[in-house]
Amino acid sequence: MPRIEMRGFTDIHCHILPLVDDGASNVEQATALIRMAWENGTRTIIFTPHYRGTFKKNTPERLNAIFTVFQKYITAQFPGMNVYLGNEIYYESDVPDLLAEGRVLTLNHSDYALIEFRCSTLQSQIITAVSEITRYGYVPIIAHVERYDASLKDESLIDELLQMGALIQVNADSVMGGQGYKTKKFCHRLLKAGKVHFIASDAHDTVRRPPLLRESFLHVYKKYGAEYAANVFYHNAQAVIENQMI
Repeated sequence: MPRIEMRGFTDIHCHILPLVDDGASNVEQATALIRMAWENGTRTIIFTPHYRGTFKKNTPERLNAIFTVFQKYITAQFPGMNVYLGNEIYYESDVPDLLAEGRVLTLNHSDYALIEFRCSTLQSQIITAVSEITRYGYVPIIAHVERYDASLKDESLIDELLQMGALIQVNADSVMGGQGYKTKKFCHRLLKAGKVHFIASDAHDTVRRPPLLRESFLHVYKKYGAEYAANVFYHNAQAVIENQMI
């Protein structure tokens, strides 16, 4: 059994922190999600509540206050589970300035920012966004890249984003075919080419979007090898947490 199984998986994208977005709506639901993740082999989680729309009311001060209380509770309930805080940031033109001013959260106070787009965002707009974020000194991690029409229509976009310094995250459910065959094939083309840096759960609940990584890990391990599986489920995420270069 590879060492990553002993260390546990690291999930860099989920909506488990309670009372802040469309994920866990209370502590009981959040605890159930943590328990499910723990039993499935996850040992490190970065909570990434949405920053968009009505969720812009979640200032860093508010999120940090809720996180501090919940972190103590989780540490007591699940010794050995490590939790950190960030945002999933919906890109708008003011995001680079918000990052520079500390008004949105990077992942564990690192230089890495989890960025999402609307599904219909144009290729040129995604490229401009990544250019702006990197110009400000941040490393954009493109959340669930398999959802965007622009990347599905033209996979050369992925290469351009990588050349610009962006990193790529796909959802575990997409890798396993939960979002359809076309999406699954897209994810596996990226995985086969070594263009995926993170596989995360994007968990919102215990039924429709659960915090499960083990099945996807085993699938990637068998198809693409232990080293790559370890990178996308553990090592790259640890580099983010420690603010080290990937």
